[in-house]
Amino acid sequence: MPRRGTHILLIDDDPDVLDMVQTALAHYGIEVHAYPDAAQAVDFLQTPGVPDFDLVISDINMEGLDGFDVIHKVKATRPHLPVVLMTGQSSVDYAIKALRMGASNLFMKPLAIRDLVQSVFHLVDLHRDLRKADHGLRGLVNERRHFLCRSDELEVASLMHHLTDRLVPMGFASSSNLDVITMAFHEALVNALEHGNLELDSSLKTDLFATEDAYSALRTTRMGDPVYAARLIEVRTAMDTERFELEIGDEGKGFDTTRIPALPPDSDMASHCGRGLPLIFLVMDEVHFNDKGNRIRLVLRRK
Repeated sequence: MPRRGTHILLIDDDPDVLDMVQTALAHYGIEVHAYPDAAQAVDFLQTPGVPDFDLVISDINMEGLDGFDVIHKVKATRPHLPVVLMTGQSSVDYAIKALRMGASNLFMKPLAIRDLVQSVFHLVDLHRDLRKADHGLRGLVNERRHFLCRSDELEVASLMHHLTDRLVPMGFASSSNLDVITMAFHEALVNALEHGNLELDSSLKTDLFATEDAYSALRTTRMGDPVYAARLIEVRTAMDTERFELEIGDEGKGFDTTRIPALPPDSDMASHCGRGLPLIFLVMDEVHFNDKGNRIRLVLRRK
């Protein structure tokens, strides 16, 4: 879908990566301001009269200013501007550092360009919604919500707003880490829909520019099949002044949760359960599954 009017600052000293990402985003009408030098890019961002940027995408390992420097400088002047990092260093320890510094997401090289583009779309839409968010929730002391949707009626973007609008006012998130918490919630919800109710296998995913996309084609087919489309997604939230819980359940076959590996600090994130579960475990204070593996409970404690 076209994304005209969206401005993204792209930083990478690898010309091939710079060209690949710029071409992919420009395909959707996004204005990409590409720089091979981080210092020049940061200077441009701070120049009066520049566009109102929606997102910064930066490599981490660069000469001069690196990606962590980029986060620090961007957040110092534009704390609400999301930053996505790219790196070939895939250890969990490395990811934790990036997320704690305020990165909205971390992508491993070689890039899965399809996932990167979808993440960009999600973050841009999310932040536009957050700018309109109501801050009159600070007097709220407890709340429970219960959503029940058919697979073919689930509006992920709309639901995500309701799942995150309490987090900052209630002290479970800050502007610097709300993006990555939201991404973890989003991953859990999409997992329930696509891998749970629709029973889609990630191995079917292809490159963004592939002529045929077996994953998307099967998703469309199953969304039109009552056997899959009528399955329900159940979402519950429970919140008080100290604890926020999100529970997401589906009607799929589930999976063997005992096969989820531990993630030691030096492990390779890309080799563990795709990208969704490692992100969820990194961000949440607690993660629990039911025995069948078709219900997940995510917990955040007030910081």
